[in-house]
Amino acid sequence: MRINARSITCFIPTEVWVLLDKLVQNMAFFPIKRSLTRATRFFRTLVAFVAILLVVLIYATPKALASDHQDTTFLATKLTAADLTDLYVFKSPTNAKNVVLVMDFDPLIVSGEMRPFDPNVLYQFKIDNTGDSIEDVVLQFNISGKGSYQTVTVRGPSSPIKVGTKSALLPVSWTGELNQTFSAYNGMKFFVGTRKDPFFFDLEQFFKIIPDRNYSLQPNPSPPFQVLSFRPLGQAKDTLAPFNVHSIIVELPRKLLGSGKIGAWMTTSVKTPRLRNGHFAQIERLAVPALNELFMDFKAHNNSNLQTPTKDANNQSQFIKSFVKAIGRPEGIADAVISVAIPDVIQADLSKPSGSYFGTQLGKNFGGRRPKDDVIDVTASVVFGNAVTGITEGQIPGLTSDNVGPNNANFLPTFPYLGNPL
Repeated sequence: MRINARSITCFIPTEVWVLLDKLVQNMAFFPIKRSLTRATRFFRTLVAFVAILLVVLIYATPKALASDHQDTTFLATKLTAADLTDLYVFKSPTNAKNVVLVMDFDPLIVSGEMRPFDPNVLYQFKIDNTGDSIEDVVLQFNISGKGSYQTVTVRGPSSPIKVGTKSALLPVSWTGELNQTFSAYNGMKFFVGTRKDPFFFDLEQFFKIIPDRNYSLQPNPSPPFQVLSFRPLGQAKDTLAPFNVHSIIVELPRKLLGSGKIGAWMTTSVKTPRLRNGHFAQIERLAVPALNELFMDFKAHNNSNLQTPTKDANNQSQFIKSFVKAIGRPEGIADAVISVAIPDVIQADLSKPSGSYFGTQLGKNFGGRRPKDDVIDVTASVVFGNAVTGITEGQIPGLTSDNVGPNNANFLPTFPYLGNPL
């Protein structure tokens, strides 16, 4: 494959361009009397060479953590800004008529790190309000500018121009500044910026239990379940406690999303040469926490990311069945998980005043997911214990809880609800 300056520019991250700008400023050494054509050829060749070299240097050493916080090797090492971590859907604690959507992405930001947002990524909340797992309402976000001059563009909520894995930009609705709350005339509030990562999990111990889920151990992870318990209470550690995350937080009137049951998921997309007319191609999709991380082989994550929720019944269901069989538990466990977690959307009943995790699927309440919901324990207690199903055969008691709970310091009682960054 031939590589030149023009073909590689779309893959060069912001930090590489900063270094290249400095290089250009120091081009005074180039002899002035040489022809402009020769100088142009020299510069293009130099840019291509330096860009390739810097990309290799920047991405040669992967980070040490993973999970859906680092869903694939590509997202973990090449495009962290498109790496989705958590979706939350919950009733507003300050206005009963409102609902809150939270999208967390670009994980493992250390205290004091000012990581820029990537203008090349399109972030979307997708809402199905007809029950067919196809989006009827979308909210789109993207970032413009560089450095301290970055701003946020909001599009929607409205019907999508295109559905599925290809997206077209809606007309602009509002703009605002990063790390500041801004409002719209129709009662909507937005915050796009850095927050304390609200997810709590002893991820370090989880990787000892199922090493395959750690991207840094690919392609030859150790066999799973050589360790059959989480660390006990008092010894368990919240692996994500030292980290911040990028967040998009929206509070809006429920009526803008629908009047009854909805399904919500989120996606990140990027432009690609194979799509014309400025359309974006989906690169990751996420909704139900722990679904990919627990049940799906790491090598299958990318294929799932490139699909829509309409494919989940045939795709992800098979992984759930295989996983439950592999750990020696009855098929009824898989059936229970599939009934509430497939398709991979977070369900909420907007007609209900309050909710609990999986409450909509069980016909009880609003459902959704709140930042303090202990989704790991809920899932683990079903898969490895007898919660919900009452099935005791093949239980693994040491895996029913990671013994890590929410830290109240990571949350706020009012918008934007996620705690201030470290």
